[in-house]
Amino acid sequence: MITIKEIAEMAGVSMTTVYNVIHGNAKKVSKANMEKIQELLKEYQYVPKMGLSALKNSSSKIIGVVIHTPRHYEDTVISDMFYSHVIGALEESLRNAGYYMMLYSASKLEDIYHMALAWNVDGLIVITFRYQEYMKLKVLTNKPIVAIDLIDKEEGDFINVGLQDENGGYMMTKYLLECGYDNIYVCSRKNVGVDHDRWIGFRKAWGESGHPLRDNDFITLYDTENERNKNYNRMLKFVNKNTALFFLADMFAVEAMHFFQSQGVMIPEELGIAGFDDSPLARYCYPRLTTVRQNMNEKGRIAVDMLIAVLEGRMEGRVEVKQPVTLIKGSSVKNN
Repeated sequence: MITIKEIAEMAGVSMTTVYNVIHGNAKKVSKANMEKIQELLKEYQYVPKMGLSALKNSSSKIIGVVIHTPRHYEDTVISDMFYSHVIGALEESLRNAGYYMMLYSASKLEDIYHMALAWNVDGLIVITFRYQEYMKLKVLTNKPIVAIDLIDKEEGDFINVGLQDENGGYMMTKYLLECGYDNIYVCSRKNVGVDHDRWIGFRKAWGESGHPLRDNDFITLYDTENERNKNYNRMLKFVNKNTALFFLADMFAVEAMHFFQSQGVMIPEELGIAGFDDSPLARYCYPRLTTVRQNMNEKGRIAVDMLIAVLEGRMEGRVEVKQPVTLIKGSSVKNN
């Protein structure tokens, strides 16, 4: 590829003059030189190096996508279907809008803060951040930030793309009760963030049905698959007890279903299994998983639209969008 130096030599100007043309500093270049250099750039199909722009105090056209990952991921964060769908939608939407995506994931917040300060990104999209972490990053970088699934929201200005998580938990629990289950347990790794909201929805529906609230209705899953098999082994006591297990992520629901089937348990005849997300796993497992559908791709597209609106001065202040959810009636729970 042709270099800046070669273009400058052909045009009979300095390299600084070529740089000014590339970066739009028209006032510093004569009209004749401007036209000459632009023709050469076009003829030789010169492509500017984005890394140089990213280090200057100008628009880099780079958007940082930052994921605060829990420490217990066995593989990479992208192996989680929720993140892979959202990231794919973010990249496509940013590319179509003329931006580049820089993806960064870390379990340590200090690493995230360092990255955001080191690069001249135009804005940030943060995923699974707590409100206090979001606000600290906003103050440190002084950049527009849009969150996806912001946790522990407080009073203050933030922009977030979330989900009707509580409604999803409520909707699924109502359906399982209508199916005639006497016992329903919620299963997830931690009762925080969106999972907590889904559990609240469960409790609301459970209480409205006249059932007394129980202290043990949330089952905390271990971090690794080998450890979770111990969870599932203890859940064998629910077999043939008119029980449904409501997993707050399809990944765990399908994993548990596989374990129970390997133990000879018939789904849904002897144990009901439900999930949340409607990922490809839910559609292709057997029996087809009963789950709550969220549009993960749409979350990414909306986040990009909102960030661009902020960058263009069309949006400010506190904005929260809650995407709707849909009940998907599969075959992993008994029919009502």
